[in-house]
Amino acid sequence: MALPAGDITIEITESGESQISVVDSFAHKEATTGISRETFTIQKTALSFARQLEPARLLSFSELREAAKLNDPSHEGDFSVFRESGKIIRIGNESEAIYAIAIDIGTTTLGFALIDLQAGKIISRYSAINRQRESGGDVISRIQKANDGALSMLCQSVCKQIAEGVTALCANAAVSTENVCKIVIAGNTTMIHLLLGLSCQTLGLVPFTPITLDMIFLHYLELLKDYLSSPLAPGCEIVVLPGISTYVGADITAGLFYTELHKHNEPAAFIDIGTNGEMALAYNGKIICTATAAGPAFEGGNILCGTGSVPGAISRVKYEGGTFVIDTIQKKPPVGICGSGVVDMVYQGLINGFIQPSGRFTEKVQDNTIPLAGDIVFCQKDVRELQLGKSAIRSGLDALINHAGLGYDEIKILYIAGGFGFNLNMESAAGIGLIPPALLPKVSLIGNSALGGAVQYLLSSDGDATFSEIIEKTVEFSLPEDKYFIEHFIDNTSFEEE
Repeated sequence: MALPAGDITIEITESGESQISVVDSFAHKEATTGISRETFTIQKTALSFARQLEPARLLSFSELREAAKLNDPSHEGDFSVFRESGKIIRIGNESEAIYAIAIDIGTTTLGFALIDLQAGKIISRYSAINRQRESGGDVISRIQKANDGALSMLCQSVCKQIAEGVTALCANAAVSTENVCKIVIAGNTTMIHLLLGLSCQTLGLVPFTPITLDMIFLHYLELLKDYLSSPLAPGCEIVVLPGISTYVGADITAGLFYTELHKHNEPAAFIDIGTNGEMALAYNGKIICTATAAGPAFEGGNILCGTGSVPGAISRVKYEGGTFVIDTIQKKPPVGICGSGVVDMVYQGLINGFIQPSGRFTEKVQDNTIPLAGDIVFCQKDVRELQLGKSAIRSGLDALINHAGLGYDEIKILYIAGGFGFNLNMESAAGIGLIPPALLPKVSLIGNSALGGAVQYLLSSDGDATFSEIIEKTVEFSLPEDKYFIEHFIDNTSFEEE
């Protein structure tokens, strides 16, 4: 029977995604920068300014653009000349300071930090949802979108957001954009390709070949000219940090840089948990790394009442007094359950007899769902989604440790990075077997290590050499080809006590 003709009104409720809680925090470390400052007095003689500044070498074009300021007829007195490892990066008035910006381009969010290079301090932060999410929430969706003709649109989207972030950072700190002399960017391999407008045709096809994984240096106008409302320092350089492989990108090498994993004399492990789980293990002077597809459950995806880390997301669950007690982000009314809440829910279900070690609900669960708040419930499929993600992470870590011939007792520290890990209840994580219980006392939550590594690079006098050392020491380990990983994946879906 045909339906009568008429208008249909569709109402889309506010998801709160614009308010996703972005983790841009990390422990800031003291560092020795390569920045020096000297006072330069103008000598208007036949000897060029370039030769006065550098008698022994030729100046680059970006240095010459800075040197041109010495010819300003309105200026009287001395100039400050800032150098980085000998190279002139900024010439300004005596009282001026110089700044740099670190950026982490995540699949879901963007994080920014403005650094006073002389003081070695972060003076402003900014974060935003990556608007490329409109073209898909994961890298595979965006690769497909780019390959279907949207590469330029995706590139423009992130470049525009970077320009907005730079402007907001400087405005928040009352800093002139013209005093920003360097930008450094970390991100996974797909995000870097989209940023630079590089073809993604081979990123999504075996053997997943990237255009480049190298460190890239370019003038800021090459990338941001059409998007900035006010100029940066004439010689401002953008540095794109290097990656190791298609699925272990610059965000992970930045994390390794931040944790100084390459310097550890004793075995140390690193995990960044999200839709993909990237991990690394340092031992015997080398690093092995890998990535595993954990699925979206850790970010609230494929969960019946799942949501991202938005205000009102159930982030903590505890069984008390015969009922499941919840806590939400920003104490707002519950709108769904996010990844950390899912892990808590399963752990509480296990220890209170609602979930069997196999993952099946017990007879204590009525109608195959556990009510949490209002219409928000937890179902059997949610447990299965978590089991797959949990096993991917745990089996990957176990495979790395096994490949190295080590035991848990030999791992001295386990760094857990990323927004999900930062908000995770570690007792619950160990209780469901996401991380080995034996490593629980050795866990160090480090927050956004990609942004932390980008900041650390800006404040290091030997950043380029350090990244080269990390990449030289690091070898990718293929999990799909590892017999141990394949054999233990099914076993690790279980919640049996260890």
